[in-house]
Amino acid sequence: MQGVKEKALELLASGKAQRVLGWKTGEFFYDLTPGVFESAEEVEREFEYGVFAGANLSKYCIVEGKKDGVTAVFLKPCDTYSFVQLLKEYKVKREKFYIVGVQCDGMCDMEKIKEAGLAGVTAVEEDGENLKVSTIYGNETIAKDAALLGKCASCKSKKIVTCDEMLGEQGEEIPSDRFDEVARLE
Repeated sequence: MQGVKEKALELLASGKAQRVLGWKTGEFFYDLTPGVFESAEEVEREFEYGVFAGANLSKYCIVEGKKDGVTAVFLKPCDTYSFVQLLKEYKVKREKFYIVGVQCDGMCDMEKIKEAGLAGVTAVEEDGENLKVSTIYGNETIAKDAALLGKCASCKSKKIVTCDEMLGEQGEEIPSDRFDEVARLE
């Protein structure tokens, strides 16, 4: 989604937040891990968002909420449910966070891309319902649904339940049986 990095820069520059909780590239391009950014230079250099940003940032709010000032945090719909639970359990204080809701169409798992027979992957780009996968052997296209994280394949809702600002349009409940996997295992 375009605009996530720009929103992080805007929140720091405006003073609405003293730090931003988002994602940064780990050891590999598909290894997006949680990161805290306290300056525009850090955001410019390290902040990333894409189809591999599956990490739920709400659990990192417990530590960030103990710091002085406000932390801007980017939460996907499923992450907002976790954040609300943290509020109910008094583990975070709402006033310590500026929540930016980020609409999500599901995050991907590199292992599932490899299981689809693609080796030597050098880049993955979202293209609607598909993923354009660049490999050392050439370019391929696979259905995004085939590469979704398990939690995204059984997503219960695209609805953001708490935020100060939203990037993208509000989603809705997804009519599906969340327990398909349980039935399969039984």
